[in-house]
Amino acid sequence: MRKSTYEIILPLIHGSEEIKDRTLLVNGLYGAIDVVKKEEADKFAAGDFAGLSTALRERLLLRGHLTRKSEEEELADLKLIGRLYRLLPARAGIGIVIMPTYDCNFRCPYCFERHRLANGQDWLSRTMSHEMIEAVFSAIENYRARGYAVNTCGFYGGEPFLARNLPVVREIAERCKALGLKINAVTNGYDLESYLDFMEEYGCKSLQITVDGVGEANDCRRIHKDGVPTYDRILKNAELALQRGVRISLRVNVGRENISGIGALVEDLRARGFIEKEKQRAAARVMGEKPKRGKFSYYFKATFDNKHSETDVKEQDIIDELMKNGFTALEAIELQSQYSPAAHELKSLFTKKTFPQFSPVYCGSESGMLVIDPFGRLYPCWDTVAMEETAVGATNVETGRFFMNFSKAKWRTRTTDLMAACQTCPYAFICRGGCASRAFAEHGSYFRESCGEAKEIFAFVASRVAGEAWERNHEDELSLSLAGPLSRLTDAERKTLMESRSQKELFEVIKAAGLWEADKKEQR
Repeated sequence: MRKSTYEIILPLIHGSEEIKDRTLLVNGLYGAIDVVKKEEADKFAAGDFAGLSTALRERLLLRGHLTRKSEEEELADLKLIGRLYRLLPARAGIGIVIMPTYDCNFRCPYCFERHRLANGQDWLSRTMSHEMIEAVFSAIENYRARGYAVNTCGFYGGEPFLARNLPVVREIAERCKALGLKINAVTNGYDLESYLDFMEEYGCKSLQITVDGVGEANDCRRIHKDGVPTYDRILKNAELALQRGVRISLRVNVGRENISGIGALVEDLRARGFIEKEKQRAAARVMGEKPKRGKFSYYFKATFDNKHSETDVKEQDIIDELMKNGFTALEAIELQSQYSPAAHELKSLFTKKTFPQFSPVYCGSESGMLVIDPFGRLYPCWDTVAMEETAVGATNVETGRFFMNFSKAKWRTRTTDLMAACQTCPYAFICRGGCASRAFAEHGSYFRESCGEAKEIFAFVASRVAGEAWERNHEDELSLSLAGPLSRLTDAERKTLMESRSQKELFEVIKAAGLWEADKKEQR
């Protein structure tokens, strides 16, 4: 009997105070999240299993915190979980992102696409041709015919919603409408007034827009190529879109030079009515009304600059700044882009409606996203566009098909169950290997791990979200655990799950084993 290789031990925190007599146990492999007495946790951490009560030892064994499995057998479980995710949910869908142009009316100093400017204005100004649009959507139809789920199309750039781009964006949207694809966009918002009718006509219901501070604080980072101010116009256009029922997610990129302006930005959003109107909209929905106004949210994300790392801040610095401006820890978590997903996933696990379904995939670049540039080149990641050596394929105009190169398959193997450095890490299904672009900056390869602040982020979030849940109901087993279902698999079933490529066959074994559907009677 030994402590699991994938065990994480954390304090339990409620509000701003540590719960002194309780400790949080998290098993990063099986998803078991448990609260135990602190003296029991100390014995567990020290390997004094004989000092634990028989009942607690049995509970920890059933949940996966304690195990009789060898390290190799636990690793086999990790590889099995990872393989199932890669062959089933991840393989079923393709996320399509279309770049009408590489051109942009902004010159943001931290933009990861700055290298594209070296190609010259003629290259930048080219938009996707009619022939290329036809070929792209023929290829999408072909993917659907082969059984892939393609349900959305995102617009990206450059700046996709340049006023002069409207005809080509409309043509792409027409093809999306014909296929029933929902559309969204990442836009700087500067020319958005030209697209208000378009968004209503084609059901573009979701936009990500960026501002980086109030007034001049934004204008010196979100820089218009003509040197004109951008902040007021962006927020004016955001308000117009909200009035049309469009959902706005306001992103704030944070570096050393603007982190102190977080509080001022929140106050300005409040003064402009964004925050209060969102409260009113949410309240109306609770009352059963269907308000026309779109949902408004905002969040903060640390930027990184490989050439000027002195301007970088940590994600935790943003949390600290939010708390300094009066937000509680839990409120700050909801406003930080790297903290809030962990909180939402934990809260979902705490409902105990399904077994944990930890993913080995960090983002869409490893699971099927295709970013299609104006020339039909295919990229796996937002950050690699315009770098032709990173393209994973191209669109053939004559045949209307996507043709992939070897790199596409390689990106699909950038998962924590296949990366040696991640395989025995307790955070394998929490960090998920980290961002490929950060890995390239650190190691010179997109196919290495990037741990970043994953451990610190999870510790901060899990301690507090679990502390709130435990104080609310005092349940010691906060989630279900995959340890039980996995231990009940027969050798024949494990062999099928590790070797078969038939989705039907895999689903039959999964359903019979109850791996992804929790038995309501089973709590462990």
